[in-house]
Amino acid sequence: MSSNSTETENNEKQEQVDISIDYSVKHPLQNCWTLWYYENDRQNSWEKNLKEIASFQTVEDFWSLYNHIKLASELKQGCDYSLFKKGVKPMWEDEANKRGGRWLINLDKKQRCNDLDRFWLDIILCLIGEAFENSDEVCGATVNIRGKGDKIGMSYFDLKLFMRKKLFFCSKYKLDEQLLLSTVCNK
Repeated sequence: MSSNSTETENNEKQEQVDISIDYSVKHPLQNCWTLWYYENDRQNSWEKNLKEIASFQTVEDFWSLYNHIKLASELKQGCDYSLFKKGVKPMWEDEANKRGGRWLINLDKKQRCNDLDRFWLDIILCLIGEAFENSDEVCGATVNIRGKGDKIGMSYFDLKLFMRKKLFFCSKYKLDEQLLLSTVCNK
């Protein structure tokens, strides 16, 4: 085989591989989500310590935000991330949270290095991807970094629904239900 025919074949293959990709196309999420950051400053009220970071409503904008913030395991003690549907503040006083509840996963300090970031990412991907049954009833999720151990919580608009989701998460991650020690219900 001559070198010209080999060169022609290589050029033809190269032409077939060069596919134009439009990177400006974004993939919309069903809901718009807001990331909140809480840093404990005892000189300010709880609400003043809570800062709205950014909102997003596409897959690409989520990853852009996620890849430019600290991992949960890198936050200082006393800090939180909360990811809630836009318009819902991560606080019990918000009207959307008044009849709902949440469950908490309590993680040992040693789990911060191994499990915290993976659990947090799995939960927020399920949130924004609407992967939970009755996802419209989910308000959001929070990760708390604390000295004695970290916590990840899911908040629901409806008290009954959040109990079912607690059981789902235990089953999915093969967790002992006792790991989910705290269940907080609003009245």
